[in-house]
Amino acid sequence: MAEQGPVSDFLGAFSTDSKFLLSQPFLWKVSIGAENALAEAVNTACHKAGEDWRAMSLPDEYTKNGSILVAQEVSIPGEQTSFGEYGQENRGGFLPGYGVTQRESFLTRQLSINFFETKVDIEHTFFRPWMIAIAIDGLVNPELKCSIVVTQYDNQMQKRKGFIFDDAFPTICEPYTLSYGDGEFTVKSVTFGCRNYRPIKLVDDIAMNTRGGFPGIAGLA
Repeated sequence: MAEQGPVSDFLGAFSTDSKFLLSQPFLWKVSIGAENALAEAVNTACHKAGEDWRAMSLPDEYTKNGSILVAQEVSIPGEQTSFGEYGQENRGGFLPGYGVTQRESFLTRQLSINFFETKVDIEHTFFRPWMIAIAIDGLVNPELKCSIVVTQYDNQMQKRKGFIFDDAFPTICEPYTLSYGDGEFTVKSVTFGCRNYRPIKLVDDIAMNTRGGFPGIAGLA
């Protein structure tokens, strides 16, 4: 019998254990929960300020099977905490103490989505007017925020993991360049802030919690 070792452990794990199966990065979907109420709020704000911009389309019109087809790339924000040094001054060779100052907000670590420009351009007919409406009414208008869901799948198209971004709103519509030269298809980037984000609850997570695989809310109390 062949001796077991690091190589066989590695090959065995990555070929038979589902926890180690490598993900395919192109198996994902993004959906934006923008409904008619949001478009009406955008148009009301723009009209109030004398702007000609209007929300003339919704992401649902570009969506099939829960995925915005013109979304070409998504950048998921990282998780970041700020720390500070504490202690008396002139402490010589003694190291300072450390403390947490804050968890960084979603204005410094943001969700970005790149969209293909099509004949009816979603950036021009929805996201840019939405951005301008946010500047007019501010974030006190709850109708100008919605949820964004990013879901990743395995090679059997089963949900693997995902994120829900609550109360999301656009913060930047990136500039783009028009040229007579040869180039790739135009892609426009929209950056979003949000109130918070959370993981998508999967069936396996619920089953594991029920079996006692990790502590539930009661177990953490």
